[in-house]
Amino acid sequence: IVKFTHKPTNISADICINESNGIQAATLMKRFLESMPPLKPLTFLLKYFMAVRGLNEPYTGGCGSFMIQMMIVSFLQHRERWYYNHVREYNAPMNLGSLLLDFFELYGMDFNYLTTGISVRNDGFYFPKGNKGRREYFFTNPSRAFTLGIENPFDITMDIGKSSFRMQLIQKSFEVALRVLLSHVAYPAVETQSILASILPPTEEMYKRATLHKVLKIEMSLKSQGYDPQTPISNSNHDSNNDNDSNHDSNNNHQSRHEKNNRDDYYDNHRQWRGGGSRGNRNNQGNYRR
Repeated sequence: IVKFTHKPTNISADICINESNGIQAATLMKRFLESMPPLKPLTFLLKYFMAVRGLNEPYTGGCGSFMIQMMIVSFLQHRERWYYNHVREYNAPMNLGSLLLDFFELYGMDFNYLTTGISVRNDGFYFPKGNKGRREYFFTNPSRAFTLGIENPFDITMDIGKSSFRMQLIQKSFEVALRVLLSHVAYPAVETQSILASILPPTEEMYKRATLHKVLKIEMSLKSQGYDPQTPISNSNHDSNNDNDSNHDSNNNHQSRHEKNNRDDYYDNHRQWRGGGSRGNRNNQGNYRR
């Protein structure tokens, strides 16, 4: 395997040499992505989750891309089967947040890494790692008995997870992530600006993409209303708008002066009705009284 990083985009890539299963694996994952809509977002999220913790490289004992995808596929297969058998009549909603919590709970607290292996063939099933016909492939190193045994769907004698010797640390990271997320959704909840950011620290690139996504949404909204965001406002329209504003302001000023004159006439009439008269009459009355 040749590993490299594309410098302009900072995207890492692997090139497999003398591996005939690579194209078959890509075709299989494409089929899984089409049949399992949650697979794609969960894969992006969990790959980033592993990367920020330095647990995403198999040669350092971490969890590689194909392995994490097989874990998610197996989880979704068993989750769908349980949902079909138990919750179908209640029509309970399923969302990515609940799936993420269930994933962390399964592989962080419930799964028995010592005795249980995973297969995604035939809609997914578990198998005992110590069974006859399995032991020599999935239980070969007693010092690494805690590694996750995952059957290669194209070669059932190959263990995908045998190189992930830091599986106990990966399990602990899943458990900690579950407890952190539950602390923000349970009562009393720990307040935070972003629940997901408590386990996935955002980067500057994420902020840029979020801003770009908002801009694109605004442009799409303007286009749906008949506006073209790329078309600048013409000077003639701008001048006409200024003329309209000037006319509007002059009309308002004229109306304000007219209203002020009406108020003065009203007050003078009101004083005359009370016997006070206008300003000139008040002066005459003062002279008469003196």
